[in-house]
Amino acid sequence: MEKRTFNSIEISKDSILDTIDTTPRRRYKARRGRASNTNWIKPFLLILVLLCLAGGIIFSIVSCSSAKSGTTKQKMQEELAQISALAASYNYDEALALIEASEYAQKDEFLALKQETEQKKAELVPYDGPYYHVFFHSLIIYPELAFDGDYKHEGYDMWMTTVSEFKAMLPQLYERGFILYPLNEVKAEGEILLPPGKKPLIISIDDVNYYGYMKGDGFADKLVINDEGNLACEVTTPTGELITTYDGDVMPILDEFVRAHPDFSFKGAKGVVAVTGYEGVYGYRTVKLEGEEQEKAKAEALKISKKLTETGWLLACHSYTHNDYFRDNNVSMEDLTYDTNRFAERISDLIYNTDIYISPFGYHLPVGDERLQYMKDMGYNIFCPVSPAMRTYKTDEGVLFSERFNLDRYNMRTKKEFINETFFDVDSVYYKG
Repeated sequence: MEKRTFNSIEISKDSILDTIDTTPRRRYKARRGRASNTNWIKPFLLILVLLCLAGGIIFSIVSCSSAKSGTTKQKMQEELAQISALAASYNYDEALALIEASEYAQKDEFLALKQETEQKKAELVPYDGPYYHVFFHSLIIYPELAFDGDYKHEGYDMWMTTVSEFKAMLPQLYERGFILYPLNEVKAEGEILLPPGKKPLIISIDDVNYYGYMKGDGFADKLVINDEGNLACEVTTPTGELITTYDGDVMPILDEFVRAHPDFSFKGAKGVVAVTGYEGVYGYRTVKLEGEEQEKAKAEALKISKKLTETGWLLACHSYTHNDYFRDNNVSMEDLTYDTNRFAERISDLIYNTDIYISPFGYHLPVGDERLQYMKDMGYNIFCPVSPAMRTYKTDEGVLFSERFNLDRYNMRTKKEFINETFFDVDSVYYKG
């Protein structure tokens, strides 16, 4: 080995190389070692990412499939509920048509419902007995205000019915096999098809106007449509509070009862709402207001008519004036013409030009009478007077007569036995104060 001497210091080539810093080379080798030890990380991370992506896709597919399955099941249940509701109120043909049109028609639930509906339809039997047509006036909500000893007390106690009485009647009518039937489908001759043991019941309500004289006497103020979109009554309580309630008159109370007992109504039928005209309709003073206020009142009244007809109610004329000249069947042709024309001019449009006439004071018109022909010519094909016989017949003029019986407090006292036998137990219904 070559050696050199510097100032007596002997240095060899190897020693010089040994003194040179070799650390970088060591670090490089170390790095190469570490790199080779971590080469597996990148592939691992790549595989992990791919697995996560695949898992996400699978989860999304499963979630979408589950959501779709849930939506399908919900839609099926909604359709089944709609069809069942139709069948419950004897709308068998409509129910079967919906089943046939459904995309789920071959599902077990739909096939079972179809079979059940067809069986119930086949069970309908001919009915050729009497129709039972009863009527009411607006109901007394607060008897303590109606029966307060003033000059109106006696009239209310004779011709009216309380809310509590009406609500007590309904379960008994239901239990005795009555079923609400549409007046415009009544036949004077021949039979109709009904479920076994059922009897057709027609309910009509007179003077659904909420006259000014009734203010403060415990009646509703007007009909309204509530926040749920249902027919209700606006009522002033004895303390002066303004409330909206279903317990204000026949219509919303009966609507609620039918919602709970759909088989009490044949094909959704409810009854007949009859109005006069001289103070407007339903509590809206459409003939006493002017200008913009009158148009607003008419618009509100039309909303009520629309809701009524959409929910199974028929509308009727109860004359325009309800004048005393209608008493005792002695109304002259002149007075009848004036009254009927007045109604046609001011009210008919608000109740969809009805063909049902409910006579004020229950007056009759004999067959062949020129006044009856006049009413027919004015578009009234159904005439409803008052008689406890509740006969149904058609005249030579082609007018259907449907006689009515008032289930008021006076009749509950004086015709108790007949009502007990026919409709309900009076003692369990009658308000005694």
